[in-house]
Amino acid sequence: MPRNRILAATGLAVLAAGLVGCHSANDVSFAAIKSNPSPELVGVANRNVDIERNMAVVGDQNLRMLTNDLNRMFLFDSPSYLSPWNIVSTTGQP
Repeated sequence: MPRNRILAATGLAVLAAGLVGCHSANDVSFAAIKSNPSPELVGVANRNVDIERNMAVVGDQNLRMLTNDLNRMFLFDSPSYLSPWNIVSTTGQP
């Protein structure tokens, strides 16, 4: 008797799994496509990853340009030429 119950329970489980079907995240039905035709795009042609990468690149460039601007503002970009004597370069570069 217990063997028949196990077989019946297994059969019912397989039948239930067959009736439910498989759920796919890649739903290609017309309703799914109509509800969101471009699921990965945030703007006209950019995904979230593209926007974050662009922001990182622009932020890096802005910080490097700010460093150059500050060096120029504090006169660290080149030596002063106001001295009447020649100043020896101490940077190691000719």
